[in-house]
Amino acid sequence: MRPLRAVTLDYWDTIYAGASLPVRVQRRRDAVAALLAALERPVSVEELERVYHASAVEADRWWRDEHRGYTTADRIRWLLQQLEIERPADCAHVARAVQVVDDTLLDFPPPLLDGAREVLGALAERYTLAIVSDTGFASGRAQDRLLERDGIRDLFAVTVYSMDIGHAKPRPQPFLAALLALGVAPAEALHVGDNERTDVAGALDVGMRAIRLDAVREGGASRGEYVAPSLMALRDYLLA
Repeated sequence: MRPLRAVTLDYWDTIYAGASLPVRVQRRRDAVAALLAALERPVSVEELERVYHASAVEADRWWRDEHRGYTTADRIRWLLQQLEIERPADCAHVARAVQVVDDTLLDFPPPLLDGAREVLGALAERYTLAIVSDTGFASGRAQDRLLERDGIRDLFAVTVYSMDIGHAKPRPQPFLAALLALGVAPAEALHVGDNERTDVAGALDVGMRAIRLDAVREGGASRGEYVAPSLMALRDYLLA
């Protein structure tokens, strides 16, 4: 086995809690309502709720079935299409809604998982760290801003997000982009994430090592070399 040089980590439920806060969802729904008002196409509360929920279901399908790295604007434009609204690529109103979605992540931030700051700092002393993350409604730029605000962005040499690559895990492209940027071979890198299907399988399929982190939920059997019950256990395993 080649010496381990780099550790890549998932973002949601690996570094930050992934649960969507109700206040964050409401702010984003309000941003869509403001967009429709600006376009002079307001809808009822019930219709707004219907299309907003439908857009969430469709975005989940893009991620789960198509392994697609979609953007915030992609989801907003899909929602508009359900209301038979087409907007040019440079629509300022859509851009404003995209910005509100991103800003909401900072205004109502998710908490770091227990021990995240300390564990990441310890790992960074031995390994080069990177993030390989699928993005949801908010963009990778917003996720980077959250890392910066919490004072941990500098611990990562590279951040790779599905919306920027156009592909989501378990497709190989996000992992390979991180490996290329880090300048390491797959056998010299290990990926940590909470999802067996996307994180563990995706990493193993490109020749990386993999660990599943069950800090938020238990995931059953794993193909990874270790299932860490907490970030502290992960640190102890990798620094032993």
